[in-house]
Amino acid sequence: MKTVFLVLLATLGLSGQASAEDLLKPSTTPPPVDDVAAGNSLEAEPAYQAEGVIRAIDARQGSVTIAHGPVPELKWPAMVMPFKADAAQLGGLAVGDAVEFRFSNGEMDPQIVFIRRQ
Repeated sequence: MKTVFLVLLATLGLSGQASAEDLLKPSTTPPPVDDVAAGNSLEAEPAYQAEGVIRAIDARQGSVTIAHGPVPELKWPAMVMPFKADAAQLGGLAVGDAVEFRFSNGEMDPQIVFIRRQ
């Protein structure tokens, strides 16, 4: 009986050591990532909506200048201003196109989230 007890005790002691060693190994599971583009961020910036007319496009610099109507949520009057945009978002658009768009306004650096010709 003592032998069985000692074997059992030794086995439990070794398995506890193995578990402790496993805790010290780096994890192979990547940490969760905020994916703002997919809308999965817990702290995604709010998007604002507006309509306007494209005044200039600079796909190389990643910007589009739009003469847009008022944005009441931001207390903005109608104005002409540049927005950051991906080249892919600007494909098929031209100066003079009437557009509706959504944008984020992080750090006073507005970024187009969605844009389409009306």
